[in-house]
Amino acid sequence: MIYGHNKTIHRTGEVNVELDKEGKVVSVWYRCMRLPFTQDVVGDSRAEEMRRSYQQELPPSIEAIEFKE
Repeated sequence: MIYGHNKTIHRTGEVNVELDKEGKVVSVWYRCMRLPFTQDVVGDSRAEEMRRSYQQELPPSIEAIEFKE
């Protein structure tokens, strides 16, 4: 199943991550579809590397996601 393109109400090109008050991920969404996820705690070096990468260049927008049924 392919979810996205112009077949959904929302037109966002990114995923949304919801956190609880302790900062733990409780859900990940693309438009109105819940996505499977894992959560990993990374070290300071990896965290800084990822912050820099997003500052230097944003990843491309998501058009659709293909799900295995």
